[in-house]
Amino acid sequence: MNDPHSREEFDTGISKIRNEIKSRLVPHGLFGTVTNVDSGTPEEVTGSSIHIVAKGRTASRSFNRLEIESCRLRVGGTVLAEIMSMVNELAA
Repeated sequence: MNDPHSREEFDTGISKIRNEIKSRLVPHGLFGTVTNVDSGTPEEVTGSSIHIVAKGRTASRSFNRLEIESCRLRVGGTVLAEIMSMVNELAA
């Protein structure tokens, strides 16, 4: 399990999700901090919680590893719907 490529798809998915969140905040005039907390052991991550803080408000959602890895090329599906929900929650 010491293969550095075992996390590559997961890390790429997290990066795409963070970029998608930031690009969705801009049209609402929001600037926020996006953080994530991985769940599971460092060798075997099972998912991650994404937290957005903007204008003193916080929104967060949890995604499993498969959902995150499916976003390595393009963010879509359930993850995109949850991102839009979080941004709308912060913009309200």
